[in-house]
Amino acid sequence: MVGQTLTEIRAQIEKRVVEDGSYVILCGRTGERIVPVDGQRFPNRRTAAEAAQLAEQYRAALRRYDPQVPCYDPIVCETPAVTRPPSATEQSRKEWAFPPAPAIPGQQSGRIEFCHQVAGALFETLSNEGYDEIERAVMDAYFESAETISSRDVLCLRLLEQMAAELDSQLSNTTQASVLGQAAAQLPVSSTQETTLTAAFDRMEAIELLDSYSTSPWTVDPVDGERQCQITVAEYALSPLDTAIPTLPITIDLLCRQPDTTFTVSGVTRTNSDTWQFTLTADVDGEPAGLTTAPITESS
Repeated sequence: MVGQTLTEIRAQIEKRVVEDGSYVILCGRTGERIVPVDGQRFPNRRTAAEAAQLAEQYRAALRRYDPQVPCYDPIVCETPAVTRPPSATEQSRKEWAFPPAPAIPGQQSGRIEFCHQVAGALFETLSNEGYDEIERAVMDAYFESAETISSRDVLCLRLLEQMAAELDSQLSNTTQASVLGQAAAQLPVSSTQETTLTAAFDRMEAIELLDSYSTSPWTVDPVDGERQCQITVAEYALSPLDTAIPTLPITIDLLCRQPDTTFTVSGVTRTNSDTWQFTLTADVDGEPAGLTTAPITESS
């Protein structure tokens, strides 16, 4: 990707943010707040104007991956300073640096922003590593879908599904692990980010990539220290791809939290029409598998 990455632009914006600032950025035409400066405050008009320019760069970069990303006219507005402490939800958004997109009826804006962030990081990695054919294949399929799908929410899910399918079919397990690891390293993290499995699935639930989940206790191999558990997921948002199911958003979130761990998602069992059971293995020196898609097995 030419110019700054999405993560670098967002970092430049974050440097200008203050909790009790009197200036915010809105769309001059609609009054809507704009990702990635939604909910952010700035200390003075000059700093806010700089952030507005960065927000335009950020959205222009997103538009490379999703031509339907709306165009806004950002303006700086003065508003009363914040006096209340941030809520738990606001603090979580700040830590992840994934503020939600403007609300659109019938669409899950938090999910959209997550998909954009993941897809952007993966496209940048594919470009840097010279996998231009994979990048083109994903974008061609995405543009074809865009001609028939009007919902940005659904379209973003199709983008992740297509990306998972292309990575699985064209790259080895080891190369997939390398690409996903590099992409995960581009996603914003904080010093307080939790590294647990439940934190990753809590995030998937919060942005409605799944409706609910439960996990079994980890079992630990006494010889090599390999850990394994089962995660039961209800109403997973991504659709099966023939005989496999996309695991890409789950594994990239786990790699973001635990970059030195090798993950394997083995057979995924469909326990009923809308419930899946994933078998997850974590090992420092293991062999990666199932990072983009995992084979489906039907329960007996």
